[in-house]
Amino acid sequence: MKNAIKLFSVIVIASHIIACQKDIKLKLLKYDSQLSIECILYPGKVPQLFLSTSVPFFSSSVSPSQLFARGAIVSITGTSTDNLVADSVFDKFRCRWVTFYKGTIPAQQGQSYNLSVTYKGTTYSATTTINQPKVTIASTSFVHSFHDIYGDHEGVILNFNDIAGSDNSYRYQMNRMIDSSVYGASNLGLIHSTCTNGAMFYTSEFGRSIYFDKGLDGQGMQFVIEPAFKHKMNDTAYVFVQSLDKNSAEFYDNIDKQKLAQLNPFVEPVFLKTKIEGCIGVFGSAVVSDSVLFVYPE
Repeated sequence: MKNAIKLFSVIVIASHIIACQKDIKLKLLKYDSQLSIECILYPGKVPQLFLSTSVPFFSSSVSPSQLFARGAIVSITGTSTDNLVADSVFDKFRCRWVTFYKGTIPAQQGQSYNLSVTYKGTTYSATTTINQPKVTIASTSFVHSFHDIYGDHEGVILNFNDIAGSDNSYRYQMNRMIDSSVYGASNLGLIHSTCTNGAMFYTSEFGRSIYFDKGLDGQGMQFVIEPAFKHKMNDTAYVFVQSLDKNSAEFYDNIDKQKLAQLNPFVEPVFLKTKIEGCIGVFGSAVVSDSVLFVYPE
């Protein structure tokens, strides 16, 4: 009898809950799409400019090719003008096409460049000068465990000396070959390639954090970076230190702080500050150190 009463009570409560449910249709506000520009020049390499449009939060368009801003007129002028054209490359890790505008004239150390992007009748412009110092990596090592705001990680350690006499900003880069058995680490959400069927392919990862030499002019500096991809003992890679121009360093540092604010309620909210008037984005430059071979010890 008691069980019957309990069952009846559950049914009554459940019926009340179901009766209280109501479908609500949200009226979506008008959304004004905004252009996003990202272009970093590297000495000796032809320019690549990523141009995309922003979409509403509930939009089904999420891939790079869906967001790509087609039909733009893009040029970068130094001693001569490089007219960039639409191009693409297949991302073998995420198994999707990545589209961008590509030039034909390699950037040069010591050169100043002017960017012009015209899209749907509006022109956006920016400048950069490739005059950052090139650093030399002194040593590398590996740490099994280090802690940051995201938790406990293993890390690749890079040591180098800051170039004295100027304000410098740095970030990490690693290039390596992987195959479809390699999963992404925590920042890639355990993704892996589903289209390469065991074949080796090239990957390049860039550090999220920006390191400034404020208070460390001419002194030793150290990166401790969680790898973006899983690894096993004796896997090899090549590591670099990028020296960034001021605009690029501030833009990517702002992105990093914005992510921290989203994950930690005790971090002050940060709003992304563009480096190109009228849109979201950055036009900058980076000078890359010589590569150093890194072998994972575990």
